[in-house]
Amino acid sequence: MKFLTFERGGCRAGLVINERIYDVENSASFLHLESEYSSDLISLIRTREIGELKSLARQLKDLDRGHEELPLQCWASIDEVELHAPIPRPGKIICLGLNYRDHATEQNAKIPDNPLLFVKASTSTTGHNRPIVIPDGSTKVDFEAELAFVIGKEVKGAGVNDAHSAIFGYTCMNDVTEREMQRGDRQWFRGKSPDTFAPMGPYIVTVDEFGDAGGVSVSSRLNGELMQLSSTSNLIFTPGDIIKFVTRTMTLEPGDIISTGTPGGVGVFRDPPVFLKDGDTIEVIVDGIGTLSNPVVAQASLEK
Repeated sequence: MKFLTFERGGCRAGLVINERIYDVENSASFLHLESEYSSDLISLIRTREIGELKSLARQLKDLDRGHEELPLQCWASIDEVELHAPIPRPGKIICLGLNYRDHATEQNAKIPDNPLLFVKASTSTTGHNRPIVIPDGSTKVDFEAELAFVIGKEVKGAGVNDAHSAIFGYTCMNDVTEREMQRGDRQWFRGKSPDTFAPMGPYIVTVDEFGDAGGVSVSSRLNGELMQLSSTSNLIFTPGDIIKFVTRTMTLEPGDIISTGTPGGVGVFRDPPVFLKDGDTIEVIVDGIGTLSNPVVAQASLEK
C-alpha cells in the first residue's frame, strides 16, 4: 500500500491506487465501515491495524477496477493536488551519519562501531514538489539522498523480531544540510533543521509491499545530472540494527521517522564542491518508492 498526505482544506491522509488518491476518512465513511478512520496519518497508523488498512485498500481497488465513481470528496487525481510530507509533523526525526561505506570512504572516515545519531526539527519537513528554501546568507546548502522509515507502533528495548515488526513503511528523504552552520556550530542541529530542510515523500510504501529494504538502489539527481548512486547493501547498520540501538535508551512512537543515512556523492566532498542554488531542482530516487523532487528557491526570491 502507498499512503501520503495531501492538501484539501487542510492535511488529509490518502491511499494511492492507480494514480488516484483516495481520502481515507471519507472513503471509509462512504463504505459504511464500522470503525472510524482519521484524516491524520499518524492517528491512522496508531489506531488501525495493518489488516484493517489492507481491507480498505482491497475494497477501494475493487471499486476502481469496476470504474465505480465515488463522491468527489472521496478521491482526487494525484497530479491535481499539493502533497505534504507524508508525516507532516513527526514526533521525532532521527538521522544517521556515516551509515554508508562509500560515504565514509569519500571523507576518509573510520567506520563507526555504533550508529551515529542526530536529529532534525519536526518543523523542517516539506513535501514532494514543494520548494527547499535557502536561508538568507547561506551559500553551502547540500543535498543528501536517503531511505527513511516510519515507525508503526510504540517500541522500547527492541529485540530482533520487535525491531522489524515496528516499521510501518518506507519513504524517500532528502537530509538537506547547511554546511557552514553544521561546521561552525560544532554540532549539527541548526544546520540540519532550517524550515524545508527535510523533504519527504511522495509516499510511504508499507513493509508488506516494500520488503526488508535490502539491496535497494538510492540515488540523487541535480538538474537531471546523477550525483549519488548506491544501494542499501552498502549500509553499515540496517533498519533493524538502528531500531535496536535507538530503543535501548528511548521509546519510538507511531509516526516517528528514522532516516538511514546518505551514500557517497554529496556536494561538499566533490571537487569542486557542488551546492544547491536558486533555480535548481534536486531529486531523490529510491527503487520501490519513486522520486521525491523539490525545486530550490532562495529566501530573497520569495520575498520579492
